[in-house]
Order: sequence, then structure tokens, then C-alpha cells
Amino acid sequence: MFTQRYLLAALVLFASLVASAPIAGYSSETELLIREPVKSTVRQMTHAVKVAKKLKESIHPKPNSAVFWSGTKANKKGETVSVKQDAQRFAKYHGKETLNQALKKANIHIPTEKQNPHSPRLWNIASKLMAQRAKGETHAILGGNVRPESVWKKTEKPALMKNDQVTKVTEHNKGTKEKTVTKG
Repeated sequence: MFTQRYLLAALVLFASLVASAPIAGYSSETELLIREPVKSTVRQMTHAVKVAKKLKESIHPKPNSAVFWSGTKANKKGETVSVKQDAQRFAKYHGKETLNQALKKANIHIPTEKQNPHSPRLWNIASKLMAQRAKGETHAILGGNVRPESVWKKTEKPALMKNDQVTKVTEHNKGTKEKTVTKG
């Protein structure tokens, strides 16, 4: 009984340290400094750390190949749909890849938030790595409606604009059919 209490206390201490620890050198980044308690198990935290390490090792887009996407558009039936498939078709047609395609190629699966509450942090890490490591010309497939708090506006685009190795960022608006060069 006495040993079980100490073991439980050590496990809780370890879990709290893991939950508050920065991942892979991103301690200054606000998206990873969320310190409020996340209801998760040690197994979920351990899995999230493993996925984050795999992301850091695997996300290295080839020059002129990075394609980002964000937002929604109306389909032919007038329903609101994500532009994710538009981005994937664009990337495939032009010999480029989206983050989702890069993850699939690297055999990395980021769980849903229901499966692991650390999932949003993992997506932020992956998105930021893709933007920070992009080179040459990049493209963003955007819907007519992109939320101000979207990963594109808060993480990816600012990282691309700061990235000296990115020579051009072209935004393709699927709602208006306009192309806008925002860098280059």
C-alpha cells in the first residue's frame, strides 16, 4: 500500500512534467506552450511525444513542392466543403505535396483529438515544420472563407513569410478563382 502510493505519486509527477515540457526545441512557440492541464493518459502523452519526434525527423519538403490549404468553399450543390481535396488534386497534378500527403508518405498518423487530446498540438508542429522547412515556390489553396484563427493565418503563412528560403508564396482562392502572390 505504501509503495503503491509512492508509485502513483511518481506517475502523476511524471505525467505533469511530460504535459508541460516543450517538444523538440519549440519552447518559445506559443502553440506549444499551452500549460493548462490536458486530460490524457500517460500512454497518450507518450504516443504524442513519439509522433512529434517522428514529425521532426520526417517533414522535409522538397524544393518548390510545398502546398498548403485552408478554408471552405461552396460545392456544386451549394454545400460548404473543405478545400483539402482541391489542394491534394493541385499538388498531385503539379508534382507537389500537401502536409497530409507528406504524412501519408512518411507513414505518420496523427490521431484524432478524441483519440488523443494532444492531437491539435501535433498538427501545429507538423504545419509549422512544413512551412519552416519549405524552399522555393510554395502554394496555398484557400477557400472563400478562411477563419482568422486558422492554422494558415496564425502559423503557416507567418512562418513562410519569415522563411528566407521561400522565394514565392502564391495563394489560390477557390471562392473567387483569384491568384495572389503574397511573397516574391
